[in-house]
Amino acid sequence: MVKIVDWISNAFAVLSMVILIFIMLFITVSVCGRYFLGVSIPDDIIIMQALLVVMVFLPFAYVQRKGEHLSVSILTDHLPAKGQYICQLIGLFVGISFMAIVMVASFGDAYTAYVDEAIFEGPLEIKEWPSRGSVFVGTGLLLIKLVLDFITAILHGPMADEISSPAEY
Repeated sequence: MVKIVDWISNAFAVLSMVILIFIMLFITVSVCGRYFLGVSIPDDIIIMQALLVVMVFLPFAYVQRKGEHLSVSILTDHLPAKGQYICQLIGLFVGISFMAIVMVASFGDAYTAYVDEAIFEGPLEIKEWPSRGSVFVGTGLLLIKLVLDFITAILHGPMADEISSPAEY
């Protein structure tokens, strides 16, 4: 299960990088078209907004696997191993709780957009559910990764950081 989640998170990270490159090229073409030809790509801003959501949420599990989420550890760095372990468990539990709420809410949002056939206003009438669904997929995969990290931490105790360190990947 861990390898499958890691493979999917890697694939989503690569997809996010591809989307970022596409966004940069798309904006360049749109701006150059507007500046030199007086015509920009229709709904360029709406497309960028939708792609930015996808680009941000899909690699959440990858960032968790690498241990690169923002954290403030000024106090916990000075705790003994057992104290750090307890703080790690509390952090994972809070993360699981929060991501579960976000995942459920984003599923409802994406499902409603799909059923209502919601579109972004503009000449191209771009559907809303793919970008809203990416929030559900990204937070859902992060939730799975957090649960797996929590189980690993429980099973291996205070030394779980050494066992599941990002350097192994």
